[in-house]
Amino acid sequence: MSNKPLKIGLVGAGHRGILYTRYAAKHSDKVKIWAIADPNDYRRNQVAKEFNIPSENVFSDADALAKSNVELDAVINGTMDQYHIQTTLPLLERGWDVLLEKPICTNEQDLNTLYEAANKNQCKVMVCHVLRYAPFYVAVKKLLLDGEIGDILTINTEENVSYHHIAVAFIRGRWRNKDICGSPILMAKCCHDLDLITWFMSGVAPSKVASFGSLMHFKPEKAPEGSGKRCLVDCKIERECPYSA
Repeated sequence: MSNKPLKIGLVGAGHRGILYTRYAAKHSDKVKIWAIADPNDYRRNQVAKEFNIPSENVFSDADALAKSNVELDAVINGTMDQYHIQTTLPLLERGWDVLLEKPICTNEQDLNTLYEAANKNQCKVMVCHVLRYAPFYVAVKKLLLDGEIGDILTINTEENVSYHHIAVAFIRGRWRNKDICGSPILMAKCCHDLDLITWFMSGVAPSKVASFGSLMHFKPEKAPEGSGKRCLVDCKIERECPYSA
């Protein structure tokens, strides 16, 4: 095994992609972001500049990256949910392993397509269900494996999204609408819970699954006095509002 840093490509220069590039910058002895692909000129050029990516390794999309001569050890795909399949398939055809942001895809047909492409090209597709590595859940898993908890009859999970995160991402952000992000909240956010349940039970299929939720707080009739339609345009209470953009 080589001691040289892994050369990684990044598809999608959004918030999640930037987190990976910054991690790479802090661990440059292990990993190097060697190529970037994003349709937004400003974002991809900013990433290229900040992380010293060679100009010949800067691309407008995943197809252009896959068709290039750049050599990579793997690719991180941090695109929006509905673009996961179309941006991952050319990477697999090139023979690259892919770390894919969750949810892996938005429907069963796309999942089967991805599975077949990975097998055909003998590539790995790894999905970012990072809670499996959180110390708390690692401890729970150990207790389950050791038999300390006993027989599991039911599992209940709650997705308590913090007030600032739900405001930024799910109220005014791109995940507010299935038609925009490609996934309902059950897929976009609760896929973590579904993965944990599957992991805890070591793949044992449940006999019944149910979910519930409702819109309680973010309603027009609950808007505070003085609020506007846009935080920085017509809102009189923007400076004091905890939900301000």
